Order: sequence, then structure tokens, then C-alpha cells
Amino acid sequence: MTLFSRTQNIAGKQRQAEFTCTVPVQLLCIYNVTLVASELVIPADIFAEIQPTYDFIINQSKRALWSSVVDEKNDDVTFRATFKKEHVKHKAPSQSMAGCVGFGFHTASPFENWKIKMTDYQYNIIGLLYQTNDPTILSRFSNHSNKDAVILLLGVELPLKDQKQRNRIYFGRTSLNPAIAYCLVKLADPKPGQLVLDMCCGTGTIPIEGASLYKDVFWLGAEIKANTLTEKAQGNLLHCNIKNVDLMLGDGRKMCYRPGVIDSIVSDWPWGIRENSYAQIKAMYPKFMKQMWIALKTYGKAYIVTQGHKIMTYVLKYDWCDSMWNTEEIIPIGIGGLEVYLYILSKKPNPSYVPQDIYNDVYPLSLKA
Repeated sequence: MTLFSRTQNIAGKQRQAEFTCTVPVQLLCIYNVTLVASELVIPADIFAEIQPTYDFIINQSKRALWSSVVDEKNDDVTFRATFKKEHVKHKAPSQSMAGCVGFGFHTASPFENWKIKMTDYQYNIIGLLYQTNDPTILSRFSNHSNKDAVILLLGVELPLKDQKQRNRIYFGRTSLNPAIAYCLVKLADPKPGQLVLDMCCGTGTIPIEGASLYKDVFWLGAEIKANTLTEKAQGNLLHCNIKNVDLMLGDGRKMCYRPGVIDSIVSDWPWGIRENSYAQIKAMYPKFMKQMWIALKTYGKAYIVTQGHKIMTYVLKYDWCDSMWNTEEIIPIGIGGLEVYLYILSKKPNPSYVPQDIYNDVYPLSLKA
């Protein structure tokens, strides 16, 4: 029996982890765990059309080895079906695909008498489409070792405690899921004695998750909204009783830190969806990039989450930005069905061009004389 775990797609290559269930396994920061009943590649000609895709999902849901992951003798059992497409694009809606999984499962023996229930159900039957370039995973499928292959996974979700409110009692409309924040700080992997900043900390999720995991690193959180900072972020910090965090009122467009004092920046920037607008973040992002470059140490890194992929691509092409930053990696993340990206940037120490406003910030008039 195979255990398939997802950590919300933070690191492409490490998105799937498998464990043979013969020894105890400690799973850290798991957003979703599914016992896999079937996993196979959908032929490209079938995937190209809606109805053949539906038929394929139904047939595979009927034939999946459900008895290997479901040990239930009673008929008085409730279930629902959920389907997730990750970043795989298809014309068929996820809700209709979930219906195909549910129909196929419900007609498979011995589950014909199970009752469908959308809330307070006992089992969540999962369908998932995903793509990967991991050769270990692709090698499981004969004649389909292609990164463009679309894989259909069917399984049963394990009932884990919801992690959405972990380590916090206050949250806002744009609060980041703590499990995602955990993965971000894990990816940044700060070293003992370093200083890490979240320049848009909101309710404090990233600094709190980071400080909980890396107790010998000091975490700073800056937030422009006073009420969010003093009531929600500070309230969450007091609730967790963590000491290696400091929260302060701050504006990422004009940060108050000395040049070159921050080791890393890990931040979830405004997306312009639930708060702010497209025009606002379009004006905001260039200022953020300049302020980060000032605050970071030489070769310091920034880990930035944003749904504003178009704006970030545009900003990174500015001559001054290209001169000041290396774009090391752009990783897609699945958050709430939206196409979100993690940008990993590193500061260039000797840029060929520095905008005048940055020069004035780094070298005050008193030092230039």
C-alpha cells in the first residue's frame, strides 16, 4: 500500500513523496495525504477531448483497487468525491470530473450501497491530475516517460486535522495557510544567527512558522496596517508564546532598515485580488524590489510568493532590476485553485546600474560630501 502525500506544491521536484507502509513514518507539514488505489497516464488523444476524458475517469474509477485502501465492512457508510487538476489545464470543470470519480466508485463492488454526502462524510474519494519531470515517478509508467504526460491518480484521503488555523487564533482575508508558510521557510533554510524578514507579514503566519521551526534564527515581520499588526499578528504571537520574533509597523515601499542587514526575505506579497488592485500592485512591486535590494546582505536571497506573475515578469525585465537581481528559480504553487508562483531571487553585489532613488537611500547626502 502506497502513501501519497502533497505539501501544497511548494517545490516541484519534491511535490510527491512515497512511503511504503511497513514501518512508522513521521510526516511533517502535510497538507493532504491520500492512499493511492490507482495511478496511470491518460493517453493524449483521450485527454484532448472532454467526453472521452469523462469516460476514461469513470472506467478507471470502477477498476481501481479500492479494496487495497478501504477496509470497510459496513454498508451504512457516507462518502463524497473531490477532483483536483493542480496546474493541468483541461476544458472539463473539476466538479464534473469529481462526478465521474464518484459515479465510478459508487458502481464498484462492494461500495454500491454507500451513501453520497457532501458534508460530514466518512470518506473523501480523490481524483487528481498532475504532471511531473521526476524520472523516478515517470519510470513507473511504461512507454510514458515524458514530462508532458498527464497522470490520473485515484485514492482515498486520510482524515487529517485541518492545518489552516495552526499556530493562530486571528486571521484575515489574505492570510497564508500555515502549512504553505512552513514549506516556504523550510525552503529558505536559514542558518543559526541569521535575520529573516517578512516585509508584508499580515497576521504573522510566516514569521511564526519560521520561528517555530528555526529557534536559533531571528524573524522580523513588518505590516503596514496598524490594526492587523497590533491585534491579529501580535495576538497570534502571544498565543504561540514564541520569543525569537519581533513585529513592527512598516511599509515595504520604504523600509526603515539599515542597508545590508537582512540575510533573507520570505514574504507573501499582495496579489491585487482580495485586497489592493492590479494598478496598485503594479506600482508597488518595483518599489518592493528596490527596497529589498537595499535591506539584503550581499548575495542575500528573497523568496516571494505572488499571483501577480505578469507584473513580476514585467518588473524583472527592467534594466535596473535585471542589473540588481538574479532570478534563480520560479516555482508554481497551487493555492486555492489559483496559479501562484514562488520567485527565488538573489541580490547581485555589484550592479552595473543603480537607480538614483536607491543611491540616495543607500548613500545619504551627509556621506556623499
